[in-house]
Amino acid sequence: MKKYLFIFLFISSSVFGQHFGFNGAGFFENYDAQTIKWLHDWNQPFTIRIPGGAISKFHDPYNNRKGWGMTEANVKNWFNTSGFDEDGQGLDKWLRKTEEQPDHSFMDDLINLQKEFPNMQVIYVLNILNSTPEANMTALRYMIKGGVKIVGVEAGNEVYGKYNSFDEYVKDFEPVFKIVKKEFPQIKTAICVAPIKGIKEKDFWNQQMSKYKGDYDAAIVHFYYTGKEMKDVYSSMPENVVADENKINNSLDKVYRLAINTLMENKLFTYHIEESKRLFPGKAIWITEWNTKPSDVFNNTILNGAWQMKSLIDYRNDVEYLCIHNGVGPDKYGMISRTNKFDSEKTALVRRMGYWAYQLAGEAGNAIELKKDKTYIVSFSDEENVCYYFYNFGETYKTNIQYAENNTIATIHYVSGKYIYSSSGTAGYMGKGTKASYEVNGIIAEKFSSTIPKNSFGYIEFQKK
Repeated sequence: MKKYLFIFLFISSSVFGQHFGFNGAGFFENYDAQTIKWLHDWNQPFTIRIPGGAISKFHDPYNNRKGWGMTEANVKNWFNTSGFDEDGQGLDKWLRKTEEQPDHSFMDDLINLQKEFPNMQVIYVLNILNSTPEANMTALRYMIKGGVKIVGVEAGNEVYGKYNSFDEYVKDFEPVFKIVKKEFPQIKTAICVAPIKGIKEKDFWNQQMSKYKGDYDAAIVHFYYTGKEMKDVYSSMPENVVADENKINNSLDKVYRLAINTLMENKLFTYHIEESKRLFPGKAIWITEWNTKPSDVFNNTILNGAWQMKSLIDYRNDVEYLCIHNGVGPDKYGMISRTNKFDSEKTALVRRMGYWAYQLAGEAGNAIELKKDKTYIVSFSDEENVCYYFYNFGETYKTNIQYAENNTIATIHYVSGKYIYSSSGTAGYMGKGTKASYEVNGIIAEKFSSTIPKNSFGYIEFQKK
């Protein structure tokens, strides 16, 4: 006997169970007028996490009105005394970034961005390692007075690598949290969870944090799929490939297919959420950085985009904030990023695969996953729209979707490529001799003919006539 799945699922344009967004590292250093237009094209609310991650131990934007307020003296003093740097790139990188700051404050850029996007929400990462409570508060007051909708503050970024114990961390964040709660009780406060991966030192941090009885609202979780989770895949990844859009590269195809099960089963995502709920009952979960890492492996490809879309849809109701790393930046991590020699587009920045994934996930709302081997009967009940999402890393296939009502309009929204590793311009595997391209260049919306395109991801929307 065939199994039929009846769907009674409501969707409206850009439905959000919780809050989608992106890490804002590099946003104001790279955005332009075209970026603003592209963000408007989403027609969706978003949350931006600023100033980003590792920069949070250097910023002092109120007292130094250049960029995010980094100074050469502060950076040098930090590396001469502590040296802690969670992204591991060290003194020279941060001195260069300090030198590159503009002669105006990014706080003012943020205020203007808020005016452009009235529904935008902001998570602000406090500098608890290398600043004072008052310096943090003066920046907060300035931005809030300027109209910025700061909904939450994070007590630093991935600081579990800096402290010898969680108790030391508490001494640094509690003073500023108390002031925040007194002056701005509507702003939520969040503290850093260490990676939940069975590492002894990190597990000890999380156990200490689970016993903390102080006042805070949310647990901050960061994680990336890396070579640790996919050792065979990463070790086999071809480099400096002369990619040909019109000819499959069997080595690339094979390696990418090895990663499908790991990414789409998404055990890392599920595990971090389940463990965070267990360790920190009653606390909201903020996942304010997540992706595959490094960016040169899978970012800006069909596979990575499908995983991003699926993750945003599947976990939207399990966490309060779900922010991709990252929004606008110089490299392939960015949903919008700078062009290079492998991009055929002539603009300074282009939309990457993550941009399309984010848009599709937002439009799909609380969609459910379409399974290739199941039969579906679409019935509207009292609702007007039905929606479910898909990803396909094989050839075009025909679905078995039946309609309980004849007056049904079906539209499929998707991106697709010739290969599972197809990209929106530059990809990490591309090497010398690769012709500049921009293969996946937008979302296609068309009448649904019961077939799912090859190497694609997206959603199908069913409406009453």
